[in-house]
Amino acid sequence: MMKATKRVVIGFAVMLLNITTINAKASPQVSYPCSVVLKAARDIQNAQGVAFITTVRKPYTDSTNSPIRERISVGVYGDWLPSPASFGDYDQYEGFAQIPGTISWRFKMYPVKEDFPSAFGGTAWVGRFDEISARLTSDTRVEVRLSNSRTNKLGDVILQSTLEKCRVK
Repeated sequence: MMKATKRVVIGFAVMLLNITTINAKASPQVSYPCSVVLKAARDIQNAQGVAFITTVRKPYTDSTNSPIRERISVGVYGDWLPSPASFGDYDQYEGFAQIPGTISWRFKMYPVKEDFPSAFGGTAWVGRFDEISARLTSDTRVEVRLSNSRTNKLGDVILQSTLEKCRVK
């Protein structure tokens, strides 16, 4: 009787271990540097962009002898973007990156002042966030989203992509 109980307990433990291993399967890691094209999530003529993901080495403080730490930087460039106000109560764009179900980051984007803006409309916007300590995975999403700076409301996705093409082969 004792041997049968022991076998059942061991069998149950092995089954739980297998289930845990299946559930813990993570998305593939990303290699750096990497860039991905951001495609329009809506029908906006000419709107597209690019995200550049790389590692950066930054000091902890402004001191000349400060230790160095490594972080991930996500830079976003969106081109031919209409005025955010044309979509409703929005006054800016924000970059947004997220590891689905884990963590997300949002960062302000700024319009690029051009000496000769296009007569056909659309503006370039840029932004960067370089304080990411998590390892990004291939299912990480990078987006350009509408934003209201007064209410801090994040709006719809305008440009988007995943880091699938950046995955370690």
